[in-house]
Amino acid sequence: MRGALKERYRVVVPDVDYFAGLVRCRTSCPVGTDSGAYVQAIAEGDYERAYAIARAPNPFASACGRVCGHPCEAACRRGYIDEAVSIRALKRFVTEKYGVEAITDPSGVVRFSNARRSKAGLGTREKVAIIGAGPAGLSAAHDLALLGYKVTVFESESEPGGMMVQGIPHYRLSRKLIKTEIASIEALGVEIKCNTPIGKALSLKDIKEMGYKAILISVGLQLGRALPIEGANLDGALIGMDFIRAVNYGRPPKIGPRVVVIGGGNVAYDASRSAVRLGAKEVHMACLETRDIMPADPVEILEGEEEGIILHDGRGPKRIVGKDGKVAGLETIKCVRVFDENKRFNPEYAPNSESVIECDTVIITVGQAADLSFIKEDDGIEMVRPGVLKVNLDNYKTNVPGIFATGDVAYGPKLLITAVAAGQKSARSIDEYLRGVSIGIRKKGIMHPVGDPKEYKMFRDFDLLGRKEPSALKAKERRHDLSLVEIGYGEDEAAAQARRCYKCHINTIFDGDLCILCGGCVDVCPTFCLKMVPVTEVEGDEDLRKVVEARYRISWEELMRGDSALVAQVGTAMLKDEERCIRCGYCAKRCPTGAVTLEVFEYIEEIEEVSAK
Repeated sequence: MRGALKERYRVVVPDVDYFAGLVRCRTSCPVGTDSGAYVQAIAEGDYERAYAIARAPNPFASACGRVCGHPCEAACRRGYIDEAVSIRALKRFVTEKYGVEAITDPSGVVRFSNARRSKAGLGTREKVAIIGAGPAGLSAAHDLALLGYKVTVFESESEPGGMMVQGIPHYRLSRKLIKTEIASIEALGVEIKCNTPIGKALSLKDIKEMGYKAILISVGLQLGRALPIEGANLDGALIGMDFIRAVNYGRPPKIGPRVVVIGGGNVAYDASRSAVRLGAKEVHMACLETRDIMPADPVEILEGEEEGIILHDGRGPKRIVGKDGKVAGLETIKCVRVFDENKRFNPEYAPNSESVIECDTVIITVGQAADLSFIKEDDGIEMVRPGVLKVNLDNYKTNVPGIFATGDVAYGPKLLITAVAAGQKSARSIDEYLRGVSIGIRKKGIMHPVGDPKEYKMFRDFDLLGRKEPSALKAKERRHDLSLVEIGYGEDEAAAQARRCYKCHINTIFDGDLCILCGGCVDVCPTFCLKMVPVTEVEGDEDLRKVVEARYRISWEELMRGDSALVAQVGTAMLKDEERCIRCGYCAKRCPTGAVTLEVFEYIEEIEEVSAK
């Protein structure tokens, strides 16, 4: 339309946060693992460096190599082109070479940790008590021990590990591996007292009187939730977490030949696949969500299907049908909408759409809760509601000085790696509290030239390699025992999968003083991520305005009016679409003046301490 305002390109002036944000696998990891860096190290055959990068921020790197929910893969830029890099499985590949499972002394992996350390040494500071030996509590213990604190972990169960032991089936995570990983933390002087529930013989008050200067509550969500539907009390109706815990401890409850699991998440699949291994002839799953929006991981859905699990998606439980006091079936109803227009959980059902799945056992997996019965009224700890602590998620403090809470009990059920991050953050907060300091993080970025751009190259056919899942046991083999399902990558497979990485750490840097506007870089770009436009078509924030005004001594307003003389003086802007760039380096190779270079961005976080006044 004549006279219409021309659309402008929104651009930013790159800073540390900009370049750090380009490495999405790292920024999406709760503990900041530089996933792309260890993937690239694997591609180069430097496996020890790859492990060092993976282990540095994560005391449970080996466990995460098997069962991490891998938010890094969800963020992987390659996934926007075809499929994400197999980051989690590649972590397993390197932990099997250098992790706790590969060495005789588990404490040997601690040297790779980037956690802060006390110059005074282990066990030189105050006593700290941690209630709950799950991933959050143990991660906090790891960091606090390195900071010199004397840490005791109180665990109600017969062995440490929390949900790694109680909630994750043997066929996904080896118990030997968990024990070995925990042993590396115990080697730091951390004392773990199992079979020691708080609230009976030992109270929070008792712990304080024993000389512990801080207490961290990290009990997790070990209780399953029931469903308020008819028949939930029938013989054969089981709570999912109770069922999975019993199976994991080798004391499985009796189930019938026909089982129905209610739920659509990973816990539901853990229950379903465990039922298969216990000999159930027929296992069904009923979940509100349709298959395309189920919360379970795609690999769980696929492997469950391979094992014969029958999925009834888009079906909600209406009642458990009984006969002679025992479960005889589950009546379901079609769910047409799970969330309302305000995105709140508010299922809507289709009338007259009921149907019954005949079964002998119903397993309910619709949520988890914490057992906080050990907290007494005179402890003074505030709760949002019964069973939910009031916690400041910025520092994991409760309202009582010296008492902290972390992990799932603080924010609800999330990933293993999220619990690790929460434990680390709470350890830092406890350190601040006990030493009377404020700990901040300063971000720094350093650029390193790749070298001669003419010599730079990506791996051959990197952009053509497809994602390949790790090998797994055949469905027939895995139905009859608790053997690990995933076999993992061999060296050739791992190298090929690692070469798929787009190397988001590498950046094309443009020097406007050397550019002659030949357009060679734009022409040679295979993904069309470069574009030259008049500066008058650019729109940016205050930082961009300052850069343009300082460089050309022209006010932004004058420039945007489009005076031809001013436009000619300022000239052209080079735009880059980071989403499309595959770091092939063709632009730098083509540039005749050296205006385009390739540089690696190194991201550094430095600790700053300020004494409290």
